[in-house]
Amino acid sequence: MKLVHIEGKDNGTKKCVISLGVGKPVFKLTLQRLGESLKRVGFDGDYLYWDESLPSGCPNQFEAPFGFKTYCFIKAKELGYEQVLWIDAPCVAIRNLAPVFRSIEQHGYIFFNNNYGQMMGQWSSDDALAMNNVSREEALAMPEIPCSVLGLNFRSELASSFLDGWHRIMADGITARGIKEKIKTWDEYQEIFWNNNSRVSQDPRVCGHRCDQVAAGIVAHRLRMLPYSDYLKDIHYEAKPVKRNTIILHHREFGETITPLQSIIEDVFWRTPFYKRPKAKISHALSQLKSSIKTIVSR
Repeated sequence: MKLVHIEGKDNGTKKCVISLGVGKPVFKLTLQRLGESLKRVGFDGDYLYWDESLPSGCPNQFEAPFGFKTYCFIKAKELGYEQVLWIDAPCVAIRNLAPVFRSIEQHGYIFFNNNYGQMMGQWSSDDALAMNNVSREEALAMPEIPCSVLGLNFRSELASSFLDGWHRIMADGITARGIKEKIKTWDEYQEIFWNNNSRVSQDPRVCGHRCDQVAAGIVAHRLRMLPYSDYLKDIHYEAKPVKRNTIILHHREFGETITPLQSIIEDVFWRTPFYKRPKAKISHALSQLKSSIKTIVSR
């Protein structure tokens, strides 16, 4: 684990951002970029991240996929941090995080609305639901909680209860993995993740299994904790574009190189609003005009 004081010195802060990227060199690059983004937006807390090994005692990715997240939260809590925000390594902060931490303080937690409008039942295996006594129909009525970014206030009993429950379910041997059997290969892992060959369910509504999100969604539902924030957006999903209240941005990288932070900032704040969107509107207007002209001529 590495600890960075974003302001350059220990200011006694009780809030931090945590993340992890272990395995490929590109993961370290995204962690560095996330740290750069925190500094750029003036984050006044600390940054804890794991870039070389998983937290002590944490199962590997085949045993409990994404099980490291609860271990990272627990470590931050042990270090005395009270307000802890998990941000996946491929994300970046594009605006000041103060509103996010105010929400954590006010509600005891922050869960973000799913940009895709998906429900947990679409991404839960049969075995995981059975393990937790949840029916498919019940799961399809539960909102999917993105675990790419979420925050907890450990002065809140609700937040502590959520972490305890999330950690416990992630360690039950089935929910995180999605199947009762052990995962042996990455091909099998992908089958589970995307329900290829109906690996986790014969139900056509099931798109795959989302490990940590299933466990988090079940615990949140039991505690009546709902997603409520729109501060998180996905750069790859044009149906719900970045807005003026977007604070954290999903920017997944699929190769061995990453987009520099400065390029992301320029794209979000300059190229998209002042070039890409106007160009798209003009192209759409011209297309409509051509269609209208063809209609008139054909009469």
